[in-house]
Amino acid sequence: MHATLQLSVQQQLQELLPELRADASPTLHLHNDLGLDSLDVVDLVIRLERHFGVELPDVEIGSWRTLGDVYETMARHVIGSAAAWWRLSLGFFQ
Repeated sequence: MHATLQLSVQQQLQELLPELRADASPTLHLHNDLGLDSLDVVDLVIRLERHFGVELPDVEIGSWRTLGDVYETMARHVIGSAAAWWRLSLGFFQ
């Protein structure tokens, strides 16, 4: 997991949960450990999508159980999207 991306995700989550520790472990369960309900998850998704400029698939969001799941999804979509744009700008997709 990219450390800067993880920190950015944590910052978005801390706006939702101010009591969250800065070193939030990927093993923390969204519901059991962090106390997020379904509306909190929707709020988190909206924050992440706006902050990173991505659209997250419902199927992936529905499979989130831990903070690590959130980190993995964001890495796949944010870093993957950035890499695709970089390759496109260099002409690799012609």
